Amino acid sequence: MSERTTGTGEAPHYDLAVVGAGAVGALAAYYAVRRGRRVAVITHAGRGTGATRLSAGFDTPTGHNPAQRALAARSTALFGELAAGLGDAGRAPVDVRWLVTREKTAALDATMADGGRTRPVTEEQRALLDRTFPGLAHDDDQVLLSTAPMTVGQPQWLTDRLLDEVLGRPDNTLLEGFRVTEVRRTDGRVELVAADGSRITAAKAVLAPGPWVLDGPVAAAARERGARVKKVVAFHIMTPPPPGAPALVLEDADAFLLPHRPGGHWIFSITSPDWDRGPDEPLAIDARDRELARTLLARHVPGFLPHLLGGRVFSDCFTPGHLPVVDTVGGGDVVMAIGGSGSGYRLAPTMAEDALNLLDGRPRT
Repeated sequence: MSERTTGTGEAPHYDLAVVGAGAVGALAAYYAVRRGRRVAVITHAGRGTGATRLSAGFDTPTGHNPAQRALAARSTALFGELAAGLGDAGRAPVDVRWLVTREKTAALDATMADGGRTRPVTEEQRALLDRTFPGLAHDDDQVLLSTAPMTVGQPQWLTDRLLDEVLGRPDNTLLEGFRVTEVRRTDGRVELVAADGSRITAAKAVLAPGPWVLDGPVAAAARERGARVKKVVAFHIMTPPPPGAPALVLEDADAFLLPHRPGGHWIFSITSPDWDRGPDEPLAIDARDRELARTLLARHVPGFLPHLLGGRVFSDCFTPGHLPVVDTVGGGDVVMAIGGSGSGYRLAPTMAEDALNLLDGRPRT
């Protein structure tokens, strides 16, 4: 029997269909299975493609408003539960140093979801920074600050692990190459129709399409809520991080340098100015991106300039205020979970939990 049709020609039926096999979709499926549901995970490509596959996995539990901080704090707790349940969530601590304008220190403190506070770096910490970031410099009105260690994760690894857990249970399935173009309600069921006419049905559905949100069945609803897609760029600094190297957040520039130990290099994430660049478009690091990166390095870490080479580029869905949208679409049996806004990995547990809670009538974060 095909996974897309039964022997009688009827569409196979599930308790829950999850559209999207990235971090949010995999978590939604995992949580649903733990709630006793029979789940179909649907993806137009493969598992963990797009933003999840290329995410740096840098988790700074911060937020610029109470709602963001609540989401970040809840996700931190859920990651802890995942580690306990799976034995490992693929996360490790990383020391973090912040470069910020002095007058913005209080504002930075206010973003900490755990209520923590920044503090000036010690002489020992400054010495390590100087050894780690050659030529480290900052403006007279900027300060270097320290916080408690934060976390770096492995989004692709975690997504695969979660999907393996889901597919290891009887009657769950993964449908790849199934590009959902329509979601409709038929005989009290949610019917999901693919581009080739294949279809499945489910009692309920969670749609977590990531950057493909504006090219699918929830595009109109997403646009109504202000969703846009944007190019996301992270360069590679091809020199190995020394032992104990911290991450350096350039807070004023919305950029960071993160040691990437599996690759033996640094990830240098910048804020690309390119909006409305979808994931199916040809995406590349261009001259404008490189000039922005070089300008920041020349200003703050000039010793890294000779090592700036290559990187990763993809799209992500951004929403107003960088707050994810988890909401029903056309009825209480379909929920969309969109708008990671560059923080999809670190907010994915809460987005997934909220989506299921909304379907089940439970309180949300």
